[in-house]
Amino acid sequence: MDEWIGEVGMGSNRLNGEEKFEGQTENEYSLLHSQSEADPNLRLIHLFNHYRHDWMNEIQLVFAYVKLKKYDRLEALMENIRVKVQQESHISKLGHPELIVYLFSSQSGDNELKLEIEMEQEIHLDKLPIAGEQLSRLLMGIIDVIKHEAKQHQDSEHTLLIKLAQTSSVLQLDCTYRGELTGDQILPGLKQVKLQLGSNITWKTNQRDGSLIKLSVEVPLNI
Repeated sequence: MDEWIGEVGMGSNRLNGEEKFEGQTENEYSLLHSQSEADPNLRLIHLFNHYRHDWMNEIQLVFAYVKLKKYDRLEALMENIRVKVQQESHISKLGHPELIVYLFSSQSGDNELKLEIEMEQEIHLDKLPIAGEQLSRLLMGIIDVIKHEAKQHQDSEHTLLIKLAQTSSVLQLDCTYRGELTGDQILPGLKQVKLQLGSNITWKTNQRDGSLIKLSVEVPLNI
């Protein structure tokens, strides 16, 4: 039973694969996944199925601990669930639909890259004194560059942690990428994202030991 618990969800908050409906072949599943990339309705269905399956795993894990009377593990598990619910709530309130769907889709459907978003408070991009579309392009551009790098090394583990914070004067993005790198492909790609967004942002990158890149971005809000 302990092995079953480990397989259900203790290793990560997201599944490595997606749920297939009963009777669905691998080819049919691949076709549906491919079609969902182009059709927004299929994309939404694909996204809903993933999160439904994800939450069923969490519920099964709670029931398993209760059945085995491993109550000492429940507190940590419930705290993890609370944090996950809070972060998903923050993402859903960003105020830019395209970005929200993009982030949820990237977290659920991209096996090459494990994406984590952290926010300690709600951030409403549509209510900031700058274009929410510009900020959305910034975030999606950064993630796209990292995704491209991750796909070059599909046998390795790649993680991208993005922390978002807002003060009265700036929107702060702190990105940490861990994974195998192909030469200096990421930094030029990130530079192109920066050039598309104008010169009013503060942008700092730091590459360490060949497998870690840190990016700090400050977007002024009082312009």
